[in-house]
Amino acid sequence: MVKVYGKAVIGAASLLLFSNVMLGCSNDKEVILNTEGNTGKPKEPITLTIFNGQPGALNFESLGITEAIKKKFPHITLNIILRDPKSTDYKDLIAGGTLPDIIYESASFTVDRIIQNGFQYDLQELVKKNNFNLQQFEPNVLAQTQNANGEGKLYGLPFTMNRYALFYNKDIFDKLGVAYPKDGMTWDEVYDLAKKVTRVEQGTTYMGFAAIPNNMMLNNQLSLSPLDPREDKAVLNTDGWKLMFDNLKRFYEIPDNALVPTSETAKGSIAMALESHPLMIGWVKANPNINWDVVSLPVLKEKPGTGLKPATLALFISQTSKYKDEAFQIVSYLVSEQVQTMLSKQGVGTPLVNANVKNAFGQEVQELQGKNTGAFYYYKDAPPSPLRAADLTNVNVDFGKPFGDMVKNKADTNTVLRQFEEAINQAIATAKSDKAKK
Repeated sequence: MVKVYGKAVIGAASLLLFSNVMLGCSNDKEVILNTEGNTGKPKEPITLTIFNGQPGALNFESLGITEAIKKKFPHITLNIILRDPKSTDYKDLIAGGTLPDIIYESASFTVDRIIQNGFQYDLQELVKKNNFNLQQFEPNVLAQTQNANGEGKLYGLPFTMNRYALFYNKDIFDKLGVAYPKDGMTWDEVYDLAKKVTRVEQGTTYMGFAAIPNNMMLNNQLSLSPLDPREDKAVLNTDGWKLMFDNLKRFYEIPDNALVPTSETAKGSIAMALESHPLMIGWVKANPNINWDVVSLPVLKEKPGTGLKPATLALFISQTSKYKDEAFQIVSYLVSEQVQTMLSKQGVGTPLVNANVKNAFGQEVQELQGKNTGAFYYYKDAPPSPLRAADLTNVNVDFGKPFGDMVKNKADTNTVLRQFEEAINQAIATAKSDKAKK
């Protein structure tokens, strides 16, 4: 039995949720679990609560996840709660005494949502007990999941990912007589291409390139962190951050290439956009007439062969759970090749090394048929930023406004970075002061 409570938050990423599901046969080789003490007796029925902290990114029902769990573990009833910031958030669970056994959440929110609410539990003991193979994960993806908590502990296992690539509108390139982009291009090459396809033709403005500055900076290919790993201060006024800002800034210095949301791509007037696969699928659903494809995201000549930092969503087992062993069995099953292949076919990014799982990406997604889906895995993900000490103050760093103001005001990059660093340092000081008053 599966019970679902809460109101789903519908975002652009929810367009990824598809209903056609094919369940493969069970493959016991994929999950090695400790079975000592198994007497063959029927297992006691239990109920496990899964809190979906990112319902817009993953629907356990429509993707066949709950059905797969039910078949694999018939004695387990799932109580699935969907996060709604207005009514069913972490604080509401705690206040109501409904404590989850498993949490699905972005690894980047490990501190803010897992640790600060007291749900953190180091999985290393369960990994050892069950002979679970951590080497099945891409090394940088696993490292990013661990580094996100500031303690280097294994509070969650990578489950799904957003994969990035460069979307391009074939019709714009054809109309302007410019060759399509290709896999393996550098940022410099994409910049040159963007200049060629940014034009005003018969009253229509074609913009050459779009991206979300905040995503590009937070997931940057140099593995930079805006916060110092050892001190309570920002580290933004550096050569590395200047390179990242200037690299993206130049695109918006091209006449007529305005800084607009990547969602504008669905209108058919943007030639290239660097974005995650769920949003791309959303654009095509909104405008099925777009003639499009994808190539690998551009790389920095200073960091060849390196993609963005991983955009990972993980499964966490709560320290409040009375059924940690059973919860770990479910988590282990969900990251197995069998389940990951099922999800990959439906357009869900995988954290696994397994090439077969990656090659299955999008096989059952209508919008991805005939597309260059290998572009989403063309490069290895960049390493995570250095582990930041757990006792330091964490503040939200949003690059969107300072970058947008820089473009709008045609400001000097060094000045913008210096002012942004000062603002973050002030935010850190305020947060520390507020904490001391409590």
